[in-house]
Amino acid sequence: MKRYTINRYEITNCNAKLIEKKCSDYYPMPGNIFEPQKVYELVFLKEDKSTVSLEVSAFEYNVVEVGWEGRLIYQGYELISFGNWIQQSKKGV
Repeated sequence: MKRYTINRYEITNCNAKLIEKKCSDYYPMPGNIFEPQKVYELVFLKEDKSTVSLEVSAFEYNVVEVGWEGRLIYQGYELISFGNWIQQSKKGV
């Protein structure tokens, strides 16, 4: 889902393992839009044993599998890259 706010979080760079993939329905305007939009999330276990859940596109959701490990770079709620599978251009990375 596209966010229209400025992402002011620090960029985090760590090793992580994908431990869960979630897909759920989202109704942007209950009662007015009857077809839900899909929301895709990837849940990662970081090297410090904490988890982080990030919303991703359908493409990003489908190119990775649970159990894969790699370098995770994200900023707040935004996934920047994961291993060699997901790569986005982002200034400062």
